Amino acid sequence: MKGRHVILGLLMKKKRSGYDINEMLKTVFSHFYDGSFGMIYPTLRKLEKEGKIEKEVIIQEGKPNKNVFSITQKGVQEFNEFLRSPVKEDSFQSDFLARMYFGEYAEHDQMIDWIRDEIERKTAFISQLEKDFVEWKPELTATQKISLDVGLAIYKAQVKVLNEKLDSLDGERER
Repeated sequence: MKGRHVILGLLMKKKRSGYDINEMLKTVFSHFYDGSFGMIYPTLRKLEKEGKIEKEVIIQEGKPNKNVFSITQKGVQEFNEFLRSPVKEDSFQSDFLARMYFGEYAEHDQMIDWIRDEIERKTAFISQLEKDFVEWKPELTATQKISLDVGLAIYKAQVKVLNEKLDSLDGERER
């Protein structure tokens, strides 16, 4: 999935500023898409240049003007083509899992610390996502709810496995 398709998809529902798009990426999309602030504005400029979106400048008193973007018919067409294209296999990278793979070269206590830190990070992420889910729930479509439910299930499964493996590694240390 390309950032341009995420942005076009967000603009299908309503006009949004770059800030609005960034907030959506940091919250609603955080469990399945890693979009950066640095990707948003260059992509918006490119989409505007291609005629896929239009920019409206809103004059604001006492603060900088606000750029709000809307999707054009050309943008709708590209987004619909994206939806009709074959679903690509998920790509996944994990610094934590790479370290676990090479854990035989690390100190036992270091591996324990990595696992505990990962459990803590994922548990905090789950808590935030569940809190946000309560806030978003009234506005979510059935398919958006599926996306969040799958994301939560994946993170919860990871925490469960990590807790089991942590207990197993702790047991090895005691032998």
